[in-house]
Amino acid sequence: MYVNDDLNLVLTIKQDDNEHPLVTAYHTPISRAVFESHYSILAATKSKLASKGTIYMMDSGPRIAAMTLRDEAKDDERPKDTALLAEIKRLTMIVSQGSEPLPVDSAIASGIIDDEEWQDTLSEIVFFTCLYALAKKAEKSRIADAIASVLNASITASPLTEYASSLKPSMPEKPSRKAVSSVPA
Repeated sequence: MYVNDDLNLVLTIKQDDNEHPLVTAYHTPISRAVFESHYSILAATKSKLASKGTIYMMDSGPRIAAMTLRDEAKDDERPKDTALLAEIKRLTMIVSQGSEPLPVDSAIASGIIDDEEWQDTLSEIVFFTCLYALAKKAEKSRIADAIASVLNASITASPLTEYASSLKPSMPEKPSRKAVSSVPA
């Protein structure tokens, strides 16, 4: 998979019975400036998750990354988790089939997702960010692909509006009705 500078992460929040996405989070990764402001907390979070081993990191890491980031920020003399998490939220839009993309708070307020679904999604985004943002430029494509695979997510270069318009509402096919004749055959 080729990942260019327009990388965007798409995570499924809700899906139908056939595992087709109904509600997704479309996340644009943090900028280089944001990374430089928060690299120490990202590195500490990645290190803490990795300290338990690869299996733990890949199994539990996506579920607890946001909580780990908050814990690591408490140990830092200059906690920056609030600003970083606010930036991650700002860079994430919720896309529901047949609706316009919404900021996270609006999607929660309108009932498209709930706070627990957002916290789970946020943790997955933090996990992705810790690994992706700390990777060398030459390794970012491989890292993004591997993390997306662990998260059952996808990577897209499509802008938000193009991605949102590509989602087709899941409509059950209506059975065709043939005209019924009242004349016996």
